Amino acid sequence: MKYPLASLATAVTLALGAIAPAAAYIDPGTGSMLLQMFVAGVAGAIFYFRELRIKVLSLFSRRDAPAAEDGSEPPSGDPPR
Repeated sequence: MKYPLASLATAVTLALGAIAPAAAYIDPGTGSMLLQMFVAGVAGAIFYFRELRIKVLSLFSRRDAPAAEDGSEPPSGDPPR
């Protein structure tokens, strides 16, 4: 292809021009499912970034990172402080 960007623009224009109105709807169950997915994603991101923030801050502080919640021991090598 000599002009790939022109070919892509032509294909997108033809695809968007061929769109017909859809006779579809979103029922209340779908809306509540989407809302639940959004809230769960926000909650998961809060916990993920909290753990990430604690680990990054522990790199720059004199304190060690908190121990694992499963009760496992830290790897041997350096004596504990």
